[in-house]
Amino acid sequence: MTTKRRVFLDGNGSSQINVEGLGAYVPATELVDVKQKLGTEIQQLKDQVNAMQLERSTHIDDIGIDRFTNAMRLKMAYARSKGRSGWNDQALCSGEQLAEALVENLSKGNDGTFEDVANFAMMLHQRKESPRLLIDAVSSIKANVVTELVEVLNEASEYALNNDYLQEAQVMSDAAELISNHALQVMSINKEGAA
Repeated sequence: MTTKRRVFLDGNGSSQINVEGLGAYVPATELVDVKQKLGTEIQQLKDQVNAMQLERSTHIDDIGIDRFTNAMRLKMAYARSKGRSGWNDQALCSGEQLAEALVENLSKGNDGTFEDVANFAMMLHQRKESPRLLIDAVSSIKANVVTELVEVLNEASEYALNNDYLQEAQVMSDAAELISNHALQVMSINKEGAA
């Protein structure tokens, strides 16, 4: 669609421009001023963008951030290609789930771990989740490890007892109780500290 302009004289003898399709009459002198102001503002914005690009491209912090961001972007695209999605929908994925995934990825230590951890941090950040979720996720993992350890010790104690290893059974049972009690104390101290 082409814009037609028609210049005419109004009753006062000043020229105005009618931009058809907009139904607007702009005094020609004002239009020139607006164009000049816009031209100046556009040039200032271009100068600012050029300055930011020059600064960004030469500072090692910005270079590192750009490279890392690109690596994160590739990792997210790969995950999407495998059908993963929904991090931004709280009905599909809770903040707790994202925090647990971040903490679990810390121990992987394989190629892509940095990107995975950063992407989970980005997801939590963009959803404005509380950093407290990370502390809760670490505590939950610790509690699960302690629970599993106590279960293994109890099973071993029961096996030893059934096979007449009474002293060994008692030692394992005592160890399980000690670990369990210690874990409960630590968790109650952590809850009090968080309150």
